[in-house]
Amino acid sequence: MRWLDRPRWALAVTLCATLLRLPVGLAVGRLVPGTAEDPAAYYAALMLQEILLWGLPALLLRPRRGAVQKKPCAGLCFAALPMGLAAQAALTCVTARWISLTGAPQAAVLLPHNEVQWLLALLALAVVPALAEEAFFRGGLLTALWEAWGPGKALLWSTAVFALMHGSLAGLPAHVGIGALCGLCMLKCGRLWPGILLHMGYNAAALVLRNVSVNMLPGLPLGMLLAACALYMAAEVCWKRTVRCRGTDAVLLAVALCCAAAVYLPQML
Repeated sequence: MRWLDRPRWALAVTLCATLLRLPVGLAVGRLVPGTAEDPAAYYAALMLQEILLWGLPALLLRPRRGAVQKKPCAGLCFAALPMGLAAQAALTCVTARWISLTGAPQAAVLLPHNEVQWLLALLALAVVPALAEEAFFRGGLLTALWEAWGPGKALLWSTAVFALMHGSLAGLPAHVGIGALCGLCMLKCGRLWPGILLHMGYNAAALVLRNVSVNMLPGLPLGMLLAACALYMAAEVCWKRTVRCRGTDAVLLAVALCCAAAVYLPQML
């Protein structure tokens, strides 16, 4: 067994992406001027950052052929987009209560003012993140850990890394929720498209529902429906294959998680 097998390679790439997250953000901010005032520049910077941080590194984590068993997923693809919309509505209520408990600040987002900016906003906030992040976290990290540790541990740790990588204390519960749902989609059918569509619907709904009052959202019924869908997918996932985590893998994972969590310190102090 080589020291740098696929799970360790995936963890090493994830650690590098974690360390580069802030430098890449600063570099993109300097490369694209006017991001604080111009929505078009702001969305262009977001797309560039997503591609550099997650899209390009995802090419390094492509699973080998036959590593993941693929199953038919037409039904899940059909349901994924509405599930993303329901997830956003349900998790918005969770986020509002989380913010009231923690006092965590919400990140400011520039809203579009015309049709062109709306198109750029959908690309920057929904389409590009769904493609890049799903390719990296589910197509790369989750499948690599799945091969070595089994689906349960792979889902747990890839979801934790995904949530922490966003660097938003206010959105932490929502990122855990959507990360787990997208991971379950991948485990259920071994394909990225259901998770991409779910992620895309979730992010698009966040943009549309930005100014909608939380009190207008039926959070409890949607949350129950969402939980039922998640439990159904989890029940169809095979949890039998488990391999003990080797020491080097655990160290790489722990360092990546600590580096990602360090982003939250200024928000908590």
